[in-house]
Formats: sequence, C-alpha cells, structure tokens
Amino acid sequence: MNNDTIKVKATEYALRAQISLNTVKNRIRAGVLKGAKEEDGIWYVYLSEDEWEHIRSLEDSIKPTKQLIEKNIEELGTNLEGKLIATYMNALMQSQEQKERLLHELSSLQTLLAIRENKIEQLEKEVEILKYKNSEAQEVYKKTKEENETLRKEVSSLLEKIRKLEQSIERAEIECQRKLLEKEQAILLKEIEIAKLKEKESN
Repeated sequence: MNNDTIKVKATEYALRAQISLNTVKNRIRAGVLKGAKEEDGIWYVYLSEDEWEHIRSLEDSIKPTKQLIEKNIEELGTNLEGKLIATYMNALMQSQEQKERLLHELSSLQTLLAIRENKIEQLEKEVEILKYKNSEAQEVYKKTKEENETLRKEVSSLLEKIRKLEQSIERAEIECQRKLLEKEQAILLKEIEIAKLKEKESN
C-alpha cells in the first residue's frame, strides 16, 4: 500500500456504497476490491483518492432524490387515501432497497463463485498431473469444492429470496390498484347522485 492509498474501514465503505458488509468482504476475497483484514481484526478497503472521491460523490448524489421521495410520501399522508398510498410507497421502497441489497450480494457471490470454479479447474489439472500423489493438493481441491458448494447454496437461496420479494411487490401493486379503483368507483357514484339531485332541483 503506497502513500497515495486511502485506507477506509469496510463498514464505512459498505455504508457509502449502499451495499452490505458481507458483499464488501466477498469482493475483497475475490480480488474485485483491494483490501484485507488487518491485525486489529478490522476489514479495510484500500482506495485511490479518485476512487474514494467517487464513492463519496455517489452517496451525495443519492441523498436529494431520497429526501424528495420522503417529502412526497410525507405530504401524501395528510388524508386517508394519501395514507394508503404513502404506506404502499414506504413498503415498496423498503422492498426495492432490500432487493437491491440482495442483488449486490448475489453479484458478489457469483463473482466469487466464478473464481472458485476457475480455481477448481486449475486444481483438477494439477491433480491429474500429480496423479493424486500430492496429498496437500488433494486436500485443497476437496476444501475448494466444499466452499464452492456452499456458495452455490447461498446463490440459490438469494435467488429464491429475490423471487419471493418480486412476488410480494407485484401483490402490493395489484392491491393498491384495486383500492384506487374502488375509490374511483365511489367518487363516480357520488357524482351520479349529485347530478340526479341537481336534475330534480331544476325540475
């Protein structure tokens, strides 16, 4: 690590980059991010000044949009219909944020999985050359295959969570549309009643 490199705690990097700490650690292990777990037991990310500035500016650019959405939701909550929409919007935002975190995690795991699979291929070639005489290589090969299987299960679990989350969002959208339609029908009936009353008064 040279003098121009900035050392940032993995927790702070994850917060600013809007991803989970596990994703940061996986990317470090996979070599996608420069970093390490140091002697103090804390994970760090090593960045250039330009990279760190980009991460900070990315966080700043997201804040106004998030504040505007929160303001709009707060304004919607002033009446009954608005509260229904505000509740739905809040739930939708939380679901979308959760989905994005899961997608980040999935992307990181898939990257790590690809690296592990490549490592397995290399080890298989070594094992073939050594004809299974090198016990140490065989142990690494076995361990890597076990880690690879664990990663496959994690990826499968994340895909299932994303599928359920998408179904939940779809059901919420349908329910919101149904409630809005009921409101529109009620308003229409009221307008018809008013029109009839006006017609009777004019006669």
